Amino acid sequence: MVGARLHGMAKDKRLDPEQVQRDLERFAAALKDSEKADKAAKDKERKAREERERTVAAANAKERDLAEARRELERAVEGVRRAKASGRGRAEADAGWKVAKARVIELETGTAPAWAPTPEPAAEPAAGDSGSGDSDGPMDGSADGDSPEPGEPAGD
Repeated sequence: MVGARLHGMAKDKRLDPEQVQRDLERFAAALKDSEKADKAAKDKERKAREERERTVAAANAKERDLAEARRELERAVEGVRRAKASGRGRAEADAGWKVAKARVIELETGTAPAWAPTPEPAAEPAAGDSGSGDSDGPMDGSADGDSPEPGEPAGD
């Protein structure tokens, strides 16, 4: 008799295959949702990290630019002192100082001062003028096409 009751209980406790399938589908859906949420959180974290890295890189670049501009300003000040002492080249030295000072102010404040000289437009070669005749690279031979600063020798 005890065996019959146990056997009867086992029948009552049998799993319904349809219910098992529904439970498995719910579990699979919950697992997929969890994976999507984890992926979204990782993507958000990665994007935030990349944004922080860009911000730090931009701040470092600005700091390097400002340090270089300050060095250039110091060189310009020395140029003005030399020109004043020698009595020659004062106008060019003053103009160099003005450009350097305007650059420092622009980097410090984000806005160029109203008195800042306007940058001279890059000279375009005349039509048909190919410079050295070599059209494979920059005409001055430099990798970036920048010309040397006034007063500095051209690097060959």
